[in-house]
Amino acid sequence: MKTSERTEQGKKLEKYWLQLKGGGPSVPLRSEFRVTSEIAPLLPFLVIVEALENDIVFRLVGTGLAEHQGIDITGRRYGDFGKPDQVERALARIRAAHALPCAFRTIHTEEYGRGIASEVEVAAFPLRGDESGSQMMVMAVTPIGRGISEKGGNALYLKPLTRIDYIDLGHGIPDDSDVIGGTGGTLKSSG
Repeated sequence: MKTSERTEQGKKLEKYWLQLKGGGPSVPLRSEFRVTSEIAPLLPFLVIVEALENDIVFRLVGTGLAEHQGIDITGRRYGDFGKPDQVERALARIRAAHALPCAFRTIHTEEYGRGIASEVEVAAFPLRGDESGSQMMVMAVTPIGRGISEKGGNALYLKPLTRIDYIDLGHGIPDDSDVIGGTGGTLKSSG
């Protein structure tokens, strides 16, 4: 698969998210995200995360992804599996996705302690926490390649992104260098 192509899972999640948004608020509430016949096939590889002040918590991780990774990371923090600068960049991108709103698609490699590596696509769309209004993201995580890695002491290591593309949901997209640079992101047209 060419890394410039989006997976069908990511496209299906985008279609569902746009239906949720409808004519309502720019970012749907977490409680509005319900299992429908359209979204049910994606559940094994869906992830919902919540942005905290200095880290990201995996609130829901599909059973297919947990099996693929060899570890269930539900309730764990992104910082447990990546470097601090990766966490900072991920938080900046989540904040930018909520500010517009927009979505993003990333490609990265995951290394598993059992000596296997996998390239994955993550298609991430913003959600708001019901009571707190916290910034959340629903993600379709799709393995797109498999390989060998050295067996490590960690059950899971999330390597830095090799690609990021923002997805225009009707409000434009930010420039990633501005997002990471802390200027909040310069709006660009994706067309």
